[in-house]
Amino acid sequence: MNIEIANRLQELRKKNGYSQEELANKLGISRQAVSKWERAESSPDTDNLICLAKLYNVSLDSLLFTEESIEDIKENQINEDNIDQMDKKTGFSVKLSDRLAGPIVLSIVTIYLFLGIVFDYWHPGWIIFLLIPILITLIDAITKKNGSLFAYPIFVLALYLFFSIEYGIWHPLWLIFITIPIYYCICDAFNKNYWQ
Repeated sequence: MNIEIANRLQELRKKNGYSQEELANKLGISRQAVSKWERAESSPDTDNLICLAKLYNVSLDSLLFTEESIEDIKENQINEDNIDQMDKKTGFSVKLSDRLAGPIVLSIVTIYLFLGIVFDYWHPGWIIFLLIPILITLIDAITKKNGSLFAYPIFVLALYLFFSIEYGIWHPLWLIFITIPIYYCICDAFNKNYWQ
């Protein structure tokens, strides 16, 4: 599902005064399913789309309208098929970032041990562990084409800690924290297609 439709589903839910839990109960599904729709991680099936249209008193056309071209829609579907493969044993959807989490953690631990043992860089080398959520959320943000999925506050914290501890520039470096709301405002603007 594209982000435009996901945002519309969220706006309609809020406009009609439903929490994710309440909507899930009305549809007989899990709250997590509603959450995934609104994050563009999965799409409602046909029955749920019909129910949503009736519940919100809108047409299916207005619910699913997008300005994306057919090629973009097909490309997004191919990307979703590659990203969210079903685990054959459990039946759960496995995201690319979930599949790479283990190797990322193992790599970071290995690098930290190497820095500590070889260069005695245990402190502030521990900051490297902040790369784990940074890399995993970066993969999600890129694959889902949604910058707000990136753990930007953790990225800023990692930069601040590293440069402050390593070079002693605590002040005025703290000003980089001001970029956090700016970053999310920019992401929100792109997600809502303000620039089109």
